[in-house]
Amino acid sequence: MARSGAALQATPDEVTSAFAEDGRILAAALGARAMTRTLGHASLMITGVPIPTLNGVVTLRPSVKAADAGKLLEVMERKHIPHSIQIRPGCGSELVELAASRGLVEDEPVPLMVMQPAADRLGEVARHPDLSIRVLAPDEASVHVAIGAEGFGAPVELFEALVTPRVLAHPAFRAYVGTVDGEPVTTALALAHGDHVGIFDVATPPRHRGRGYGAAVTARAALDGFEAGASFAYLQSSPAGFGIYERLGFRTLETWTVWVTPGAPSHS
Repeated sequence: MARSGAALQATPDEVTSAFAEDGRILAAALGARAMTRTLGHASLMITGVPIPTLNGVVTLRPSVKAADAGKLLEVMERKHIPHSIQIRPGCGSELVELAASRGLVEDEPVPLMVMQPAADRLGEVARHPDLSIRVLAPDEASVHVAIGAEGFGAPVELFEALVTPRVLAHPAFRAYVGTVDGEPVTTALALAHGDHVGIFDVATPPRHRGRGYGAAVTARAALDGFEAGASFAYLQSSPAGFGIYERLGFRTLETWTVWVTPGAPSHS
């Protein structure tokens, strides 16, 4: 059951822990090429997909030790793939010094956004009059891949390596497609586990934007998570999606500083 009353307010620590747990679930679903590790208050996820924020270190708590984060970065560096460190507010300046010393460069900051159950509002947005939304079967992963790659302007191969039939067969994952007159126009990926649902890869190709499709598929993913018992939904927003998510009811808990391998492709 979802929490009620004052307990509905998810904390930054809770949401960060959910983010790290979802990374572990994703790595397990991807198989042998992926891995996770935790050292103190630093968490490492490696997917093997050559996008910095899909490989690297997240500071779980502001009290993280730079030495712990540094040891996990050393594991990451031995893989020779683009990677990152995502630093929460309140972490010591030595984390920034660590990132710079490893040759990483500062990228756009990333808002960590959260929503508590708001079924009426979400239901209204999800019931877009022109859009039909459904959950993809595992053997339809290519539908999400095609829309996601076009929406993010990324190579199809990157999405193929990340959202596989094996990943969609995992019970925690759901990929959604929204269609208009049978044409796929938007997609999203959700991971529902325990008390939360994480929402990822919300993508609408440029020619279909500005019609509320991305908001509708995001609302559907969050609503399904709440109906399954989640107490909060979270996501990391790109600049393009920030206003859309705010209008849906997401609020910014905190903003993470992101340092990445220079010159690497971006997922957002």
